[in-house]
Amino acid sequence: MSGAVLARLLPDAPIGIRTADDTWNAVATPDDWGHHVLKILGHHSGAVLKDPLRGHLVWFIPPGGADAWPDARPMSVFVYRAGDALAVPGLKGWRDGTRWIHQPAKRRVFTDPGALRLAVEQVAGPLADAEALGPVWVCCRCGRLTRDPVPVGDWESISYGLGRAAFACRPCWSGTPREGDGRHLHLVREVPR
Repeated sequence: MSGAVLARLLPDAPIGIRTADDTWNAVATPDDWGHHVLKILGHHSGAVLKDPLRGHLVWFIPPGGADAWPDARPMSVFVYRAGDALAVPGLKGWRDGTRWIHQPAKRRVFTDPGALRLAVEQVAGPLADAEALGPVWVCCRCGRLTRDPVPVGDWESISYGLGRAAFACRPCWSGTPREGDGRHLHLVREVPR
């Protein structure tokens, strides 16, 4: 991989705003289930960064690599194309949690878009069906993916000022006692009906 791509991608500061152009594009997934994608890709993954402000994992791909992909925003899969801005950390720095999970290197900046799409679809379902399938959540108890979650808690980050929520799959939620010290998850009070 050319050093020219790295020069255009990496900021000199700990973090900088970079705009996708004719040297790179990127694909972002939610960070909670994006880790499943990363595990499937294994050593076939190129550079990956974690953007906690947006709650994304971001893979870098060759320009135009996802042009044939269907719109998968209903699944929270976003493609950064020419003109789209992204916060990118430098190799020796990070800020506000934005950091490299796999640092870019001259020989390994990009993830193959075909392999990335297969991994995303293995986790979240066919991208062509994104509108019908909708978003995916990860159970905070068992780690399984679900499209039928139960919210079990939420919090606001002091650092980021953003709210995050925790979800459980129905089997874990139904196994959670509503009284007593609880076995897992958070205690859930019965709501009057």
